[in-house]
Amino acid sequence: MPKLPSPAASFGGIGRAVRVSVASAAGFYPAAYLLDRPVLALYALFTPIAFGVLSPLPGSGSRRTGTVLRAAPAAAALIASGTVLAVTTWTAALGMLVVALSLTFGAACAPRLASVVPGLQLCYILACFPPYAPATLPERLGGLALGAAALCLGEVLLFPSSRRPSYAVRVADALDLAARTARVLLRAETVDSERARLLRTTGRELRFSRQPHGGRPTGAGRTDRALAHAGSAARRLLDQLATLGELPAAPADTASRNLLHGVAATCEETAGILRGDRPAGGAELIEEMTARFLDERGEPRREAAHAPTRSCGASRPC
Repeated sequence: MPKLPSPAASFGGIGRAVRVSVASAAGFYPAAYLLDRPVLALYALFTPIAFGVLSPLPGSGSRRTGTVLRAAPAAAALIASGTVLAVTTWTAALGMLVVALSLTFGAACAPRLASVVPGLQLCYILACFPPYAPATLPERLGGLALGAAALCLGEVLLFPSSRRPSYAVRVADALDLAARTARVLLRAETVDSERARLLRTTGRELRFSRQPHGGRPTGAGRTDRALAHAGSAARRLLDQLATLGELPAAPADTASRNLLHGVAATCEETAGILRGDRPAGGAELIEEMTARFLDERGEPRREAAHAPTRSCGASRPC
């Protein structure tokens, strides 16, 4: 049997339905019955549906409001283009081809744009649909503005969803956990099963499949690429710390202890950078610690030839 949605997901769907319904009614009925403007009413009804239902906008209510406001100028340009190109079927079809290719390519380069692509495409489709009526362009743009304003007010006032931490904050929290675990290993040389389970669970939660749509750093820009590399490195570090803490307790050598000190300090520094608490720095500290560790472990110790010691170099690299 298919898994039923959680109560939180069900409540989120109900809240979204209420917000879109109220926003659509608030724009449609006054424009249709009080102002007697059917075109204005149509676009005031269509805009909340396009960006509230057909476009899966991620994040909290304030973030979705910002997304709608940023997408409104592009929607207005597409409505104007569709209104002008509706003069013939061929021009409307060629315009649809250009719009579809541009939005698809833009969504591939900037994944955060993918959430509004369905709504933007529908803005063009509705505008280029017959009849050809360029004189109604002001009413169409007015309906877009009215519907977007009603939807934004609904996102902020009606069942606003809580703000979820960004991927950078999640990676920073994981690095704080890694720093605390490294200091525990320096004191106790082992970690309990609960902490090892927490390390692995935190690492799994950094996978892109566990992140909401629109919050995954999958873009082509250097910021998204850096966050993706940081998340992958944090996941591997958490897994290695869990494995290292589960090894039988044994005296750790000086090189491994120095490296754990460097890991803890670097994790704390990187977490502060990801949260914006300190300026970005270089990787000199961890590179120096790694080079020193490799130099000290370059010549095997005689006592290690008979009994393996518990260190960062045992079983797998730290």
